[in-house]
Amino acid sequence: MGLIDISLKMFSLLALAMHIIANMNAFEKQISENMTYLQPTNMRQIRIPGDVIIGGVFPVHAKSGSPDQPCGIIAETRGVHRVEAMLYALDVINSQREFLHGYKLGALILDSCSSPAYALNQSLDFVRDLIGSADLSEYRCRDGSSPESRQIPRKNVAAVVGGSYSSVTVQIANLLRLFKIVQVSPASTNADLSDKTRFEYFARTVPSDNYQARAMIDIALHFNWTYVSLVYSADEYGELGAEAFKKEARKMNICIAIEERISPKKEAFQESVDNLVKKLQPDKVVGARAVVLFVATEYVPELMLQTFERMRFERLASEGWDRNNEAYTAGPRKSVAEGAIVLMLASDRVPSFEEYFLSLNPSHVKFERNKWLKELWRHKFNCEFDLPEQSTLNRCENHRQTMENFNPDDKVQFVIDAVYAIAHGLQGMKEKMCPDDTAPSSWISRYSSVPQICDAMKHIDGEEFYQKYLLQVKFEDAVGKKFRFSPEGDGPAHYTILNYQPEIGHSRSEDSSRSDYVVVGRWSEDQLDIDDKKMSWKYGEIPISQCSMPCPAGYRKQLIKISLYYAPTKMKFVVGLAANAKIMSFWQMKQPVWIVVKVGGRQLIEKTALTWHNLA
Repeated sequence: MGLIDISLKMFSLLALAMHIIANMNAFEKQISENMTYLQPTNMRQIRIPGDVIIGGVFPVHAKSGSPDQPCGIIAETRGVHRVEAMLYALDVINSQREFLHGYKLGALILDSCSSPAYALNQSLDFVRDLIGSADLSEYRCRDGSSPESRQIPRKNVAAVVGGSYSSVTVQIANLLRLFKIVQVSPASTNADLSDKTRFEYFARTVPSDNYQARAMIDIALHFNWTYVSLVYSADEYGELGAEAFKKEARKMNICIAIEERISPKKEAFQESVDNLVKKLQPDKVVGARAVVLFVATEYVPELMLQTFERMRFERLASEGWDRNNEAYTAGPRKSVAEGAIVLMLASDRVPSFEEYFLSLNPSHVKFERNKWLKELWRHKFNCEFDLPEQSTLNRCENHRQTMENFNPDDKVQFVIDAVYAIAHGLQGMKEKMCPDDTAPSSWISRYSSVPQICDAMKHIDGEEFYQKYLLQVKFEDAVGKKFRFSPEGDGPAHYTILNYQPEIGHSRSEDSSRSDYVVVGRWSEDQLDIDDKKMSWKYGEIPISQCSMPCPAGYRKQLIKISLYYAPTKMKFVVGLAANAKIMSFWQMKQPVWIVVKVGGRQLIEKTALTWHNLA
């Protein structure tokens, strides 16, 4: 190698090193600026010490509309409730000393800010210690001894609970699979996540959207909606959900009248909405009155405001519809949303968790471990912490949560199930790999040095843990129900069917605390149960969502080619048929055609050379 080549290589390496250092300095500067400007409202993570660490990713904040600030306002239900559900589940497991023979489960919980890109960047913390730890096996000291690292080692993450939005979960899964880290989502229903050729170490405590599509088809058939429109968001949740619905619709002969993809970009979003308004058929007596929604949470309020308030439509919404989001029913949207049918993953409230969460207040010993609680208090009660005695401002320390202002997140049960599933998997692995290993129980022995745990639990083989232990778990969950994963790693398929019945122009029951969302039915593993008497329709009757109405006597259907819409047309006299004959059905075998007609009260079968066109 020539001197010039060596010089060029050294120059390239020097340039690369300078680039890395410059970026690190810039990153540290940015972190410093963020800490001074955003503290204490922009906490990045929560670390809870333990012998085995479980990760967590939750949408603690909404997505920001500003490119300079990735995180928006704090999300109480989908964010803070889920974080606390995980911490609560860890407390329950750790309180049972015999469960892991004294091993304590810790946590590293991150905020996704409801953004796939931000969540991916945050999730690097799950693997940073793994890839950044120094390998000293090839080094020897001058005296022959092995070198020791001066850094305090951080434990590797055994598994991760999260994310929530499917778009976020997919990004995290693509990262974690590279390092064989197991992931269990308590909320993501994206059908692709069941594909084990792409997501080998992914499981979830909720079902795939394929089941949801089947449930929505069954609901449509229950109300005889055979001609519907389909609106979905231009993301993985919307597109995959729409594909699953169309696949099931074809099987059951349900026709899609209008199909509109809603873009998330502001300008394109408005264009999508305008196209939707033009395509839908508000002026026809019959047609696609039912609109199926597979739309991501953040798009629903504006979509409703700009479209459905001008049109008489019935909405059949997937579980992406957030019934705890006040923006869905704020202002004129409340009237617009009336009568909507909404699917919700069937979940039970967890009384013990609710008691725990309502006990949290600024004086509670566990309040400080979750720094996002302080931000929630500021936002919810419009107050401040640590004010001087002479201050007249609203003090956060004086506020407590009550049942009146507490509405738990629907996914709390699934978060707890995810933690329990991982814990039971770890228990099975420990009993097999190191049954005699017990962590010290006393505080002094535990914290005087790094606890000595067996290598199998210290460096968990994700592939082995996933296949042999996690997918095999069976346990009774926090509400007394039996839980197990499907072979694909999916949770049980159970849905609750809700009907939005606000107090608009009609009397409500004397119970003023009743939710506006009324449970009207359930769907479980292809079994639908709807109580029609509990349904409330905005216009007082079941909407007709069909291609056309049955033809009256003496008329036949005529195809309107532009819209695939059938209209009744006067039928000319056909030899062998009375002029007032009503065609019930006909089918093409070979010429001639057999037709079923009804004259008076009798049904007759006639044989004639008959087609749609020669009926005119």
